[in-house]
Amino acid sequence: MEGLDPKILNKIKQKVQEEIVKRERETVEYWLGELIKVYQKNHQTLAEFKADIRQFIDRMKTRLEVLKTKKY
Repeated sequence: MEGLDPKILNKIKQKVQEEIVKRERETVEYWLGELIKVYQKNHQTLAEFKADIRQFIDRMKTRLEVLKTKKY
């Protein structure tokens, strides 16, 4: 990036890094919330708990596949 002022370049890098961290935090908070919902659910049997965990895993896998196909 020749020709750009180093101060401006550093500001841009800092803004991008802040945005990345913000989005990562939001993502982790979302999935943590979803996992807490599964944990707090009143499961009567281990099979019910495992089914909810499997559903949670499937949702995460599906989301990852969407992100991979969109080349993110």
